[in-house]
Amino acid sequence: MLSGPLAVVRAAEPAPAGTARATVADLSLEDLGRVKVTTVSRQDSTVQQSAAAITVITPEMIRRSGATTIPELFRMVPGMDVARIDANKWAVSSRGFNDRFVGKQLVQIDGRTLYNPINAGVYWDSVDYTLEDIERIEVIRGPGASLWGANGVNGVINIITKSAKDTQGGLLTGGGGTEEQAFGGFRYGGKLGENSFFRVYGKGFTRDEGFSSDGSPNDGWHSTRGGFRMDWPALGPNALTLQGDFFRSVAGRRDTRPITNAPPFQFINIEDEVTTGGNVVGRWSRELSADSRWSLQAYWDRFERHSTQKLFAFDINTFDLDFQHQLLPLERWKLVYGAGYRLNKLGFAGSAADNGFAIGPPSTQRDTQIFSLFVNNEITLVPDRLVLTLGSRFEHNDFTGLEVQPTARLLWMPSRRQSVWFAVSRAVKTPSLLENDIQIGSLPAPGPVFNRFLPNQGLGSEELLSFELGYRFQPVDKLSFDTAVFYNDYRNLNTVVAGARYTNSTGTVIQPLTRFNRMTGDSQGGEIGATWQIADSWRLRGAYTLLKLHLHRGAGVAPGAEIIEGQSPQQQVFLQSLWNLSRTWEFDLSGRYVDGLPGFTPTVANYVSLDARLAWRARKNLEVEIVGQNLLENRHAEMGTSPLVRSPRVELQRGVYGKVTWRF
Repeated sequence: MLSGPLAVVRAAEPAPAGTARATVADLSLEDLGRVKVTTVSRQDSTVQQSAAAITVITPEMIRRSGATTIPELFRMVPGMDVARIDANKWAVSSRGFNDRFVGKQLVQIDGRTLYNPINAGVYWDSVDYTLEDIERIEVIRGPGASLWGANGVNGVINIITKSAKDTQGGLLTGGGGTEEQAFGGFRYGGKLGENSFFRVYGKGFTRDEGFSSDGSPNDGWHSTRGGFRMDWPALGPNALTLQGDFFRSVAGRRDTRPITNAPPFQFINIEDEVTTGGNVVGRWSRELSADSRWSLQAYWDRFERHSTQKLFAFDINTFDLDFQHQLLPLERWKLVYGAGYRLNKLGFAGSAADNGFAIGPPSTQRDTQIFSLFVNNEITLVPDRLVLTLGSRFEHNDFTGLEVQPTARLLWMPSRRQSVWFAVSRAVKTPSLLENDIQIGSLPAPGPVFNRFLPNQGLGSEELLSFELGYRFQPVDKLSFDTAVFYNDYRNLNTVVAGARYTNSTGTVIQPLTRFNRMTGDSQGGEIGATWQIADSWRLRGAYTLLKLHLHRGAGVAPGAEIIEGQSPQQQVFLQSLWNLSRTWEFDLSGRYVDGLPGFTPTVANYVSLDARLAWRARKNLEVEIVGQNLLENRHAEMGTSPLVRSPRVELQRGVYGKVTWRF
């Protein structure tokens, strides 16, 4: 553990409602730079000491955000693009290529991956937790594959929940409103023995549909979730954790699907997507000495999703084992190494009614394995000033074989309030089951000619070579800046190539479109975040994001593939005001500007949005708040829709909800 000006600081638990606060937030600006992070190096460090573009979302930031879902929290992170597709779907990415299934971003919670190997992305409607029990969220923009593996191309999101020891006592929350129709949750923590702690929780909600000019989008959503955690934090040199969750989510959808028997060769599909799942995670860590410790984690995760109209169904059983050891071989050399194994048992069923024409084949079963080794060397060249990090991950998967993903990072700290860093990294995105084994039929346009997207079992990995430069600076006690610029060079990007049309046995004309690695590209841009403590009772946070993405077609790729360039905003602005009106009243505003998206038809217009939160600490452990969302206009769209299924465009509506939180 460090001491002095660069000591690690844990993100503080919000003060109980009704207690006096000297400042608008629990941590000073200097403390924010010293908040503990682990995602950059897989060992304890701080934001100021990290040679990466990292943002930490603390419990106080979560509480005052007014957010009710985890994806909404990322709107305050520079460089992140968060677009709500409809009432139950999000597109969340960093540094471009935004889509519902991004494929180039890893997300994990307490070391358990949320990345879906079938669709290459995250089903955000299944990612939930009691927000009050999140210790912090570490968000890295840029490659993190040297430590966390393939698909950590443009970013890594690491959600870390609080230990059971830190959540003793009870918590009840509840509320509702116009869009957030009803929600509630509980948590209770206690002791099983002198050094044994537990926590149980449950929550549920119901959300209203969005707005569509084409009629009801059928995108209402309700979900329930529960779980437990047990911690033995000090069993001699050992520490143990056992935790688990289970959930059920029902998310509506409406889209247009192909059918081959007669004109108009399509039908309106109205259904629910039902997702159920559960997991059990166990961790064992042991401290061998002051400079050496190891940890072993194992988990089982089940994820099952099906559509009520039987257009698809799949299930994933994941078994994962991860070991790491950190030590200090020499005084100025920190070494972390480890190994991992993951088994994914994948089951997929396509559209049964048309023998897999819309989504096929009718049935696929496949087991995939990932073997990995990683090493990360942190070498202090000049004490308290200059640090060099060299590391790589060596990973073997069943689709592309061995992948090597190295990084080199240099950190210079000219003073305790300044740090400059530079990084060069390689990362890959490996094929998913969808790209390797599954066919998708899309709607005829024009006439009875159907596009059919075909998999390619010879598909290679998409590759990134990234160059990053960052600077963090706190010129005075009340003001801090965090900036990063980058240049990304992409190779072997996945796109489709048209083949010769043919007529199948039913007389349907098929236009095959096969996936190949025939696109390249580059992107450049930057992010700047700033925090200004205007007064003890008033803090401003702001961020500006710039992104330029350029894609280049290879042989056989038809014009139009570059349309992805226009599906992520070039510029974004975020501004938040946190103001303590008194010891018992808080008033917070969050505004953002997002550029338009010309890559969709019709174009998604730029928009300005404003959220407001008014909170009253009525008693010592009782807080009442009212939150208004999207207050500047009746509604606006944030994302276009996929031409494959032609969902109606959904617009987010102005909403208001109230919430009560009681701690006991």
